[in-house]
Amino acid sequence: MRAIENLFQSPVVVAASSLSLADDGLFPEERAHVENAVAKRRAEFGTARMLARKALAELGAAPVPLVPGPDRAPVWPQGYTGSMSHCADFCAVAVARSREVRSLGLDVEDLRQLDPSLLELVLTPTERRWLQAQPEDVRPMLPITLFSAKEAYYKCQYPITRGFLDFQDVELAIDPGAGTFEARVVRAGWSDAVARLGGRFVVADGRVHCGVELPQAGA
Repeated sequence: MRAIENLFQSPVVVAASSLSLADDGLFPEERAHVENAVAKRRAEFGTARMLARKALAELGAAPVPLVPGPDRAPVWPQGYTGSMSHCADFCAVAVARSREVRSLGLDVEDLRQLDPSLLELVLTPTERRWLQAQPEDVRPMLPITLFSAKEAYYKCQYPITRGFLDFQDVELAIDPGAGTFEARVVRAGWSDAVARLGGRFVVADGRVHCGVELPQAGA
């Protein structure tokens, strides 16, 4: 979990665990949301809610249902913001008080080679040229890091803009040695508040973890 804590500089609480069925711990509204889902999906959904309530409790929040909105994005209690992510058998949640952090984006991915057929979909031409210039021994695992960084950025910007972006709309400048990146929207007319955001990534325990935060002004 320390890998995730290191992703954020703002006052953020994180919780993480392996996936498990948690149907009995869900509110009725939450159970109704996944009652027809397969066991794996229920485990993803339930584990995320258990972890989110645990993290929110550390900030003083009372336990409440966390049912996604019509756009499938998490709806956080008034006064809080957060982000959820899961991969094959792991789930992580990051939450913060909205008076300190305006928005968060967290993504976790199993460390793996991205299918070559996806490279042109995920990476911009500039990113593909950058990839080819990297040392051959690290090159195979960099695309999944770029993928995860874009996912984390997207999750952070979405509550601000409610706008959808394709992978090609976001271009990254990444520093593998420092574990940092900057995401820049190359589509014209995007909100200045999130058009360029910095983030961090950590590779640990067979996963890549990426985080992006938008602190409140003056926080």
